[in-house]
Amino acid sequence: MRVRAGAVALAAVLLLSSCGTAATGSGTAAVQPRDGQSGLQLSGTVDGRQIAINDGLPELVVGDCDPLDGVDSDVCAISRTIDGRLFVVSLENPAVLQAGTRLDVSDPACGSPQACDAVTDVAIVDVQFDTDPRVRATGGTLELDAVEEFQRYAGSLRLQLPDGGRLNGFVDLVPRPD
Repeated sequence: MRVRAGAVALAAVLLLSSCGTAATGSGTAAVQPRDGQSGLQLSGTVDGRQIAINDGLPELVVGDCDPLDGVDSDVCAISRTIDGRLFVVSLENPAVLQAGTRLDVSDPACGSPQACDAVTDVAIVDVQFDTDPRVRATGGTLELDAVEEFQRYAGSLRLQLPDGGRLNGFVDLVPRPD
């Protein structure tokens, strides 16, 4: 019987999300959501590679998440996959983020970070896996349950990537405690 890598990754996400504490590849305990109020749970494929993220306290950055591209506004979650690799999801036009909304995700030809900030009809989402360059999602949806600027961003995410990859999951981002 042949087991597919996708089924293994999905099983790992389900197992980790149901456990109180799970071990990571680095031998340390995975951080669990603080009072059930934070977390990043995504699974899918990026550039043909299976990934799974189950991080109870990803780093929330509200501001400029990609300063080498010029000054703009972003909302980002900086995390690690379950095997310890860097993973970043960045919402490039945070002015569209409103509680109770469902936005299509798209890659409009906005040309510059400042021009992308001004896009109001779709969500613009970039992802970065490991040390690879950031990739902009070409389709999907972003559904927002809660938006409290600088304090909380919660909802579900379905992304289609240009290489045919897909990412699905949930975000509930809050600032890390000091």
